[in-house]
Amino acid sequence: MIYPWQGFWQGNDNCAGAMASSADGPWYSRAVSPGNGFHQLLDQVMPTTFRWLMSALVLSAIFLRASAAEETPQPIHVLLIGNSQCPTMVKEQLLEKLAASDKGARPIKVSGAVRGGASLKSHWEAGTGPETARGKISGGGLDFVVLQDIYFVEAAAFEPYARQFHELIKTSGARTVLFGTASILTDFPQGFERQHRLHLAMGKELNVPVVDASYAYIRYFGEKPSTEKLESLFAKDRAHPGLWGSYLYACLIYSAMTERSPIGLAAPESIPAEVAKTLQETAWAQHQVTAAAVKK
Repeated sequence: MIYPWQGFWQGNDNCAGAMASSADGPWYSRAVSPGNGFHQLLDQVMPTTFRWLMSALVLSAIFLRASAAEETPQPIHVLLIGNSQCPTMVKEQLLEKLAASDKGARPIKVSGAVRGGASLKSHWEAGTGPETARGKISGGGLDFVVLQDIYFVEAAAFEPYARQFHELIKTSGARTVLFGTASILTDFPQGFERQHRLHLAMGKELNVPVVDASYAYIRYFGEKPSTEKLESLFAKDRAHPGLWGSYLYACLIYSAMTERSPIGLAAPESIPAEVAKTLQETAWAQHQVTAAAVKK
């Protein structure tokens, strides 16, 4: 008789002869090693039904282990291409922590091609070395590439490089996300409107998700915001996002990539709970509006 478990005896010195085939009888009956005596003993003391039951238990354990491995969610690999609007989000691992706190969601792993003052144009012109944006995209293994241009970019400089990056991203097998940040506070609201128009139009053209942070900021500010409310999303320089603004960015990007709500997910401890909730709700509401607008 050949046992379904016969492969499990490989590697055991005491069962060296167990896998040998024989014309003289069952594979386990050859008296060429100590292992043969073990199988002869099995035949004498273990009923056939019990042997098959043990085999079934072993195979079931292997099957369950394999199934568990298949059910382990694979991480979403994200490349963030941008400039000094991004470091707080990366340093604080805001995207990773949102995913980790979202039951049933896939984990997120973020890598970056981030340089202060960089535009999509300068990222593109940096070439294809392994540490460049183009090099990292071509290296593969990514699910999403988030494209973030400089806040004062105009259409003539934004559009051709957004298109070129998108084609490269598609070729690599990843998906593009356009990330329109807020402008600097001294450019409110005109710069915010410009960022909104540029990214929404390109999102429609390329049919890709858009992170409309400018309009999310405006939504959070509300009508006739105070100076304190306006400054609350910015760092002290009133140009870069502070922790609150970076968290709003992260919630927006998370929803754009996953179509999942950030409401109720993890937030930095230094953000008051009621503020975190408002930022999450703002991000989710803006994502839904933007996603619908891209499809029109």
